Amino acid sequence: MIIDETELKAMREKTNRHLRLRELLLDHSRQANLIVMTLPIPRKGGVSAPLYMAWLECLTRDMPPFMLVRGNQTSVLTFYS
Repeated sequence: MIIDETELKAMREKTNRHLRLRELLLDHSRQANLIVMTLPIPRKGGVSAPLYMAWLECLTRDMPPFMLVRGNQTSVLTFYS
């Protein structure tokens, strides 16, 4: 699928935010053995799948191993015996 030009213009600010996040990841995590980050969750109907996947590709390309984690907005405490 191709990213629509009008969507790309409409999402320019969010795209720039993802690019800035990549810069910060490169500055602070380039030598990491593993990067764990919360998966950016798109709003339903807010962004197309191709653009969302492009953002994820931008964040993770040529980086150390990356684990994107998604929660369900519920706090969880785990106790080990």
